[in-house]
Amino acid sequence: MQEVRRRRAPTWIGLRARAPLILRVLASLALVGSLIYVGVAYYRGRNNRPFRLIPGKAELSTTVERRIENYERRVTEGNRLTMLVRATVATSYTDGHHELENAHIEYFAAGHTLPDKIDARQAIYFVETESAAFNGNVQIETRDRLIAKSETITYDVKNERAEVPVAVTFVRDNIEGRADAASVDAKNKNLQLRGNVEINVKPGSGQQGAQTPGDAKRNRPVKISAPRGDFDQAKMHLTFSGGATAEQEQDVMSGETLAGFLTEQRRLQRIEARGNSYLRTMDTGRAAEVRAVNMNFEFDANQQLREALATQDVHARTLDADAELQLDAPSALQVFFAATGEQSLLKEMHTAGRSVITLAAPKSRANDPQAANKKLTANAVKLFWRATGKDLERAEAVGDAELIVEPVQQTALADRKTLNAARFDCTFFEAGNLARQFDATGGAKAVLMPVQQGTPRSVRTVTSQKMVASFARDTQDVERLDAEGDAQFNDGDRNGQAGTVAYTAADEWLRLRGGAPVVWDSRARLKATEIDSDTRKKISYARGKAQTTYYSQEQTNGATPFSKVKSPVFITSNAVEFRHDEGIGVYTGAARAWQDDNFVSADKITLRRDNRRMEADGRVQSALYQARRKEVSGVRTVVPVFATSERMFYSDTDRMLRYEGSVDIKQGTERITSEVADVYLSKGEGASEVERMVAQRNVVVTQPGKRGTGNWAQYSAADETVVLTGEPARVEDAEQGNSESRRLTVYLRENRVVSDNPGGANSTGRVRSTHKIKKQ
Repeated sequence: MQEVRRRRAPTWIGLRARAPLILRVLASLALVGSLIYVGVAYYRGRNNRPFRLIPGKAELSTTVERRIENYERRVTEGNRLTMLVRATVATSYTDGHHELENAHIEYFAAGHTLPDKIDARQAIYFVETESAAFNGNVQIETRDRLIAKSETITYDVKNERAEVPVAVTFVRDNIEGRADAASVDAKNKNLQLRGNVEINVKPGSGQQGAQTPGDAKRNRPVKISAPRGDFDQAKMHLTFSGGATAEQEQDVMSGETLAGFLTEQRRLQRIEARGNSYLRTMDTGRAAEVRAVNMNFEFDANQQLREALATQDVHARTLDADAELQLDAPSALQVFFAATGEQSLLKEMHTAGRSVITLAAPKSRANDPQAANKKLTANAVKLFWRATGKDLERAEAVGDAELIVEPVQQTALADRKTLNAARFDCTFFEAGNLARQFDATGGAKAVLMPVQQGTPRSVRTVTSQKMVASFARDTQDVERLDAEGDAQFNDGDRNGQAGTVAYTAADEWLRLRGGAPVVWDSRARLKATEIDSDTRKKISYARGKAQTTYYSQEQTNGATPFSKVKSPVFITSNAVEFRHDEGIGVYTGAARAWQDDNFVSADKITLRRDNRRMEADGRVQSALYQARRKEVSGVRTVVPVFATSERMFYSDTDRMLRYEGSVDIKQGTERITSEVADVYLSKGEGASEVERMVAQRNVVVTQPGKRGTGNWAQYSAADETVVLTGEPARVEDAEQGNSESRRLTVYLRENRVVSDNPGGANSTGRVRSTHKIKKQ
């Protein structure tokens, strides 16, 4: 908006600086009647023959009563000359009218040495009607350097009214004007100009105290034109009507009527434009226009522009700026100026009623996919200019404020950004009316919506008590959003909350900080010291005491090896990477997943929801399932099983856990170690009991007093046996002795070992047993 209003100052400063001169020109025309009256008054005392003027064109007598050549008359008051009349011929006629040929009249007002003058080829005076007519190259020259010319001027002395029925021109120093016709009511101090009225004010007044050449902008020529001009000197009121225009070089102000109001010192106090009011300025880089139904302009005591008011359906826009600005204020727009030296500089603009300001993307960036237009709407808007009056410095938008940032190119990655708040406080870059930052307060909301329908990108929403929108200088698109105070975001099914939420447009990331950041969706909830969300790739990152809660085992799609389907599953770690679309969660740094007393811990845990799979890497520990064990009393009890390894994999589809690397599995006092172990769980809802377990490479099975070794082992929960194979397999029993064979079956609850041949009865192989005999 800066370009629109700033140029009003030079346009109207130039006009109001010359307005007193214009008005003095018009007022001087009113003196014509008095001048004519004095010029012919001497006839009234010489000849009082009755004469009646017949309406219509006068038919004058041709009978000469008296004729004087080279006529001259001087009228004095004391020793002061007040009137001088000269004519080549002065003629009196029998019908009572008098004629002067090549008339020259001078009138010396009291206290003035320079006279007012009238010259005409013919001057006629009618005694009866007290009227006079001047015809043929009529020229009036006043003591204050006004020169007026016309072919005909008539004057009614009795009614003090002059008529100029033909074209009239006038010049006073740097002021000149014309009209097709004019009327002067000297009694009521009223002047009317009719038909193609033009008044021109040229640079340099020729008066003492004139403007210096350095003030060139203020001294630019001003031309006012209208079909009609009226000046009421008594009310100090000047009106141009019928569609009036004020022009200063390329700057234009117009309206159906232009009215000026003067002080007693004939200084311009106010100008009113009524009906289809329009203002245009065309200075390079500052071209702008304003339209409204009505406009008012107020001036200070020094005739410097102080305030302007545009009302009803106000529209304003820049015309040749790289980034075009438009303003729509249906109710009113108030403009304030600051007097600086001999200039009035644009200071503030205030709108009333629901107003819209549109800031277009720079034209130089029309092909930039990041370029964006902005539309600001509020119940009231205030704009503040810099001290130079050239560029916007800041703005205020109050009352249900809304900012829409619309990308110029509607690409698949482009977003329409809408900000809402009770109030916006805006700052601008140093030049170009380019927005730098919008501060939103009183409850802020930002909505980022893909401009293309059908894209996989969702609508993202950020809300907070306060919000700051930062803009890129070159493209004028939102560069960053910073939400503070109960900050929340929504991205499809995902939601987040933190002390602050920051959004960066370049990478479309949301960063949650402070106030225990938390992110949740319909499946799980994540807390951490810091949470970042890549909204473009649908990936969230959490750091620092990260805690994830799946509302139930169902929400993991069975990816965790826990038994209770309806109970929540918890995972903690130092950091989390969660790929929402893929359903993959990667938990690193002291990762631990658990449900009730069951758990898995590792340096890294990866959860694959869609594949129903879980992976653990590095120092794996688990207590995931149970195995039934027959006690000495014969009662079968359920005892938890603990395992450690370097890696662990769980597949819910196969109901299998695989441990790799330094595997160590314990149940009570029983233990199996190996390089690899596959644990098969029972199937069915809520089941997590061991059906069987297969261990491979360097297998060691231990019980109190027993130790078995081999290359392969299988534990069966149904009969609680361990089958060992090896080259050979070996069982050491501290009480019963040792056994070796390619396959040994250990009955864990019966205290016996059976050796057999895995190849059948016809296969070869040795069985060796060593028995210990107890002493009686």
